[in-house]
Amino acid sequence: MELVYTNEHCTGCNKCVRTCPVLTANVATQEDHVSVDGDKCIACGACFDACPHEARDYYDDTERFFADLQAGKKISVIVAPAFLANYPKEYQKVLGYLKKKGVNHICSVSFGADITTWGYLKYITEHNFMGGISQPCPAVVTYVERYLPELIGRMVPIHSPMMCTAIYMKKYMNVTDEIAFLSPCIAKKLEITDPNCGGYVSYNVTFKKLMEAIGNDYASCAPYEDELEYGLGSIYPMPGGLRENVEHFLGKEQIVRQVEGEHEAYEYLKNYVKRIGQHKELPFMVDILNCGKGCLYGTATDPDRGTDDVMLTIARLRNDKLEKGTGKKKGLLGKKSVSSSPWADALTPEERLDNLMQAFAKLDLKDFMRSYSDRHVEIAEPDAQEKAALWAELKKDTPEERHRDCESCGYATCADMIKAMHNGVNIKDHCVHYVRSLAEEETQQLAEIREKEQQEQAVHQQRLTDVTVRFVSLSDNINELNTANEASAKEATDLALGIQDLSGLCDTLNDSVSTMSDFINVYKKSNEDISSIAGQTNLLSLNASIEAARAGELGRGFAVVAEEIRNLSDSTKALIAQNNEQAEAILPKISGSIDLITNLLGSIHAMTERVATIAANTEEISSQTTYVQELTGALREDVEKL
Repeated sequence: MELVYTNEHCTGCNKCVRTCPVLTANVATQEDHVSVDGDKCIACGACFDACPHEARDYYDDTERFFADLQAGKKISVIVAPAFLANYPKEYQKVLGYLKKKGVNHICSVSFGADITTWGYLKYITEHNFMGGISQPCPAVVTYVERYLPELIGRMVPIHSPMMCTAIYMKKYMNVTDEIAFLSPCIAKKLEITDPNCGGYVSYNVTFKKLMEAIGNDYASCAPYEDELEYGLGSIYPMPGGLRENVEHFLGKEQIVRQVEGEHEAYEYLKNYVKRIGQHKELPFMVDILNCGKGCLYGTATDPDRGTDDVMLTIARLRNDKLEKGTGKKKGLLGKKSVSSSPWADALTPEERLDNLMQAFAKLDLKDFMRSYSDRHVEIAEPDAQEKAALWAELKKDTPEERHRDCESCGYATCADMIKAMHNGVNIKDHCVHYVRSLAEEETQQLAEIREKEQQEQAVHQQRLTDVTVRFVSLSDNINELNTANEASAKEATDLALGIQDLSGLCDTLNDSVSTMSDFINVYKKSNEDISSIAGQTNLLSLNASIEAARAGELGRGFAVVAEEIRNLSDSTKALIAQNNEQAEAILPKISGSIDLITNLLGSIHAMTERVATIAANTEEISSQTTYVQELTGALREDVEKL
């Protein structure tokens, strides 16, 4: 049954593990979270006191109690005496509030504590039961049944005050209602559900959750008093309350060992087992409570009320009982004189004991006796081989490392830690030594990595330096290339311009040669015309010669003229023939020159285009070179920053 649980505030600080009397009740197998194993927890509440984060909470029956009242179920209430001590001003109005809500009977458990005292003393004296362990505390009972079952035979077989009150109401008051217990204790739920407790009580309504549930609604309610007379049972919730009751009736000659506190109680029980095994003398009785301040400050009380006022209230109640020695209410004990009262301080212990036995003579001791069950919870012990493996897992290789016992994991010893690991309730990551070992290994690895990185960084730096030098050289070369490209571009441009000029001259020459060719053609035409004229002149000279011959002596002068004309015509023809021959010879050359000039012009035009392309490419190269130079400069700066 999960009674105590971990809420969302848990940080995994292990304080609950450290304070818990049960090795395996806290399960720390998750990071930053410690859960509760309900089958192993004894609900001692030690973790509530230890946790600074308020990460532990518990279940009780307050909500179900009020729901059942609302539904009309018949319920009577028994009230722990610690309720009066914690709420002396509110006590009666809260009871009035419960009556208003439909509660039937309200009885103080102080009366049941008187029955418990009677039952203890009667059983001890009749059975000579020495060295018994009291059992009003359900956390203690649960611990014995689960973890020290060898002490079951030492537990006094009498019910707790709560159960004695409930049994009395059921068997002697004939109350048929279900019974709710107003409780200062979380662990009372374990007693209520214990098969050995007969199901007499149905609800564990804790002080804290009750007052949270009703708020200030009780303030206007009519006061109400509990219904049964009681004696020194009201001091049971005090530390040593049972011891004081026993001494009141048996005298202080009987040694009653008083033990309180989560740590002290369970360590004492372990040592008690050893003492029995060693056959050493035992105290008359052990008055043992889980809570260090008794049930007055139980696990389900409001810690803000944990002041001296609580203890003083109970002390005044005790003194009143001892001084007056009489009850104020009608009930089983009736209204008694001092001489017949079990509580009168003026009587001897023997007289008080005799009065106690007389007061409860109508009760049957068997009705208030109980048994216990061996509910042993096995906590496995690792064997030698398993221990060795666990030590190795924790990296604890030497005796010194295995006895660091720093308690950081929550356990008192390293041996307890490996035992917890063996039982599956903790993990190696919660061992500080293990984590530190890992950290040291990682530190060493990091140092080695750092050293390697530094070496690689030196090599890298050298490489960067080399790259930087190369980039500088590249940048310088690019600068030079850029300059050369600019000069080449200028020269290519000038060359293109020169070629363009040459092309123009070639065009002019081509025009001149064409003109000369045309002139020669005209010249040849003129020669043809002259040749024709010369032919005609020659014909004329021939005709003149004929006519001169006919004229005889008279035509002699004309014959001379005709001869001269013929000579001139022949000379002209000869010259023209020579000129034609020369013109025919030069024309193919002029034609070839024209063809050559035409080809030259084509080549010049093609060269001009290529030079223009080269100039354009050079300009593009110059532009790209400038960009690369800028990029190289930026890269150089970035590299120098590394």
